[in-house]
Amino acid sequence: MESQSAIDIRVWGARGTFPMVGADALEFGGHTACVEVRAGDSLMLFDAGSGIIPAGKALLEEGITEINLLFSHVHYDHIIGLPYFLPAFWNKARLRIWAGHMQDGSTPEQLVDGIFRPPYFPITKEYMRADVEYRQFTPGDVLEPSPGVRLVTGSLTHPNGAVGYRVECKGATFCYLTDFEHDGGAGDAEIVRLARNADLAMLDATYTPEEYPRYVKFGHSTWRDCGALCAKAGVREWGMFHHMHMRADIDQQAIEDAARKEYPNAFAVRQGQHFHLAARTENAGT
Repeated sequence: MESQSAIDIRVWGARGTFPMVGADALEFGGHTACVEVRAGDSLMLFDAGSGIIPAGKALLEEGITEINLLFSHVHYDHIIGLPYFLPAFWNKARLRIWAGHMQDGSTPEQLVDGIFRPPYFPITKEYMRADVEYRQFTPGDVLEPSPGVRLVTGSLTHPNGAVGYRVECKGATFCYLTDFEHDGGAGDAEIVRLARNADLAMLDATYTPEEYPRYVKFGHSTWRDCGALCAKAGVREWGMFHHMHMRADIDQQAIEDAARKEYPNAFAVRQGQHFHLAARTENAGT
């Protein structure tokens, strides 16, 4: 077992649907989905929810010039922060934007063009001063953002499509699996494939098991379903992600407590959390 960190993770936003502000969102945070992952020579941002706004400020202050932005999908809560992402407007930055979930074949550039579109936003994407490169893939592809970093992709069960990601580096594994619905079939099998023997996984657990019957086919899961899938996949530790947008801290804490009684390796993801995954001589693989 090697001692150095192989994958570093920072949570900039863990909320779903819409940002939440106020005293009821101090513990778990109010920003929508954005997770920073550093592995090898790659800096990756998964999703561009409102959490990408403070992420961008921090990266700019650090002088980071090479950034990969990977969309799970482009529903509003996962793209709302992109027009305010400061590195996109810095002429020294190189920004690679990846997407592969679109069922109509739309390209990443077309998606970004739709985000920066008057009259819904006052400027077009041409105002970005970064060197922007668009990269399209098909779910199931294995990407290599930099040497030694393996990025496995898969299709998730979600309205309009979504992509799950598995990051592998130096034997460590992190999985970003948001916006999926337990389906008891091929979709669940894909979650298990992506999460197999992962050190850490973050999964969509928007609803409680009691709430879920009111939201069937909305494209989101429960902590109990996530726990069962992670147990089947052999995940070491997993976090509940994509918290319901109006869920107060006290209620989210109660959900975490209930989940941990059944799955002691579970926790509710908090905005601002850091994780460091150690390198391993063995590679769990997929």
